[in-house]
Amino acid sequence: MKANSAFLIVIILFGCIAATYSQHTINGSINGLKNTKVYLLQVKGQSKSTLDTAFCNNEGSFTFNLNQDLPVGMYTINTGTNQNIELIYNNENIRFVSSGNSAEDNVQIVESIENLIWYDYLYTKGFNQYKMEVIEQLLMSYPPGDKYYEYTENYYQNLQTNISSRSKELITNNPNTLASRYIKVDMPVFAPYGLSENDKQKYLIEHHFDNTDFSDTLLLRSNILSSKVIKYLSLYQSPSYTKQTLEDELIVAIDSVLNYAIVEQKTYEWLVDFLLKGFEAIGFERGLNHIAEQNKLSELCVNTDRKQSLERRMEMIKKLAIGKKSPDFTTKDISGDEINLYNINSEKTILIFWASWCPHCTEVLPVLKEYYERESREKLEVIAVSIDEYESDLMNYLKDNPYEWINIAEFKGWDGPTAVKYDVHATPTIFVLDKDKNIVAKPTNKAGIKKVLDN
Repeated sequence: MKANSAFLIVIILFGCIAATYSQHTINGSINGLKNTKVYLLQVKGQSKSTLDTAFCNNEGSFTFNLNQDLPVGMYTINTGTNQNIELIYNNENIRFVSSGNSAEDNVQIVESIENLIWYDYLYTKGFNQYKMEVIEQLLMSYPPGDKYYEYTENYYQNLQTNISSRSKELITNNPNTLASRYIKVDMPVFAPYGLSENDKQKYLIEHHFDNTDFSDTLLLRSNILSSKVIKYLSLYQSPSYTKQTLEDELIVAIDSVLNYAIVEQKTYEWLVDFLLKGFEAIGFERGLNHIAEQNKLSELCVNTDRKQSLERRMEMIKKLAIGKKSPDFTTKDISGDEINLYNINSEKTILIFWASWCPHCTEVLPVLKEYYERESREKLEVIAVSIDEYESDLMNYLKDNPYEWINIAEFKGWDGPTAVKYDVHATPTIFVLDKDKNIVAKPTNKAGIKKVLDN
């Protein structure tokens, strides 16, 4: 009897352990989608990485079997079209149906407490904000003082209340969920009605992060904090600002948001990296240099790999800033001839890092070619450094798109010596050098190149 009881206890314990470590699934059904692949992507800030692929059957159904160690956080299902179905994973099964495979189609959560809460919030926010946007346009053109104007104003404020009250209700009723933490940060901030535009802007800036816990690192496994930061930076912008004023305001915003984030090292490191990538993409050199000079990475206690990487990057930003002498290099071009940067005697030298697989590069290179063929070598030289890894890829591209300037290829990808020396992380990366090889500009697109070369 005792043996049987012990055996029964073992079975029960085994069952409990198995249930604890059971594999969770995401089951979806999308109307109109059939016999195609769907993708599971992990969301980190504004970046998404593909984790898995499932095949959608003839009825639009598919299943992802999730790894037991899959981190909690935000994920999306991509259907290969413009539809991205946002989901929160927190160690539970997820089941949903979608009315179609476009971005406008509705998603209904069938199973998953987290996503029932999250989609309640998303629908409440989206439905009311849509009405608010329509009303804002109406109030801008309607004469104040009219009874209808007053009625519409009140209705507009009620829409704001709908969002705020439902958001707070969901947070209060579900305090231990990941969804409630995301909602608390994501919920819109509304300024008191009747403020001037200037006072409204000040209020929104002052209260933007009231409900944001920068020490909550789970926010980094979503797009919640990154979207919040982007919105915050936008509050410092105005169409009436000059370029100088806009940059001044953005510097203030950068300092402010970094001060918020210093409470948690992981958040601070993420934010510095996020801002650097964003400013590099738009060519905001002053912002990059400001972060490089004023960051507080040295105050962080733990010497993480990411911290070391960021510190090295800061040094490179300073080294490659506009006005600095460009690093010299000696290498061979694709014909085997030795090339030394400082031996180039043109008044201007364009140093461009590119790749045959880069779509933005194929937009920029023809523009450069026009100027190159128009100018003498005394006036302009172009050094194009390919980061292609395979010689065949580069040579096939150049066969179809011949460029007679100096072509360099080290076939080591991002790890090529010249690319490393210039801290290249994206293509195209462009440096405009004067006759003394000082960096005078770093355009990011063809419009920027035209502006530099037309002067």
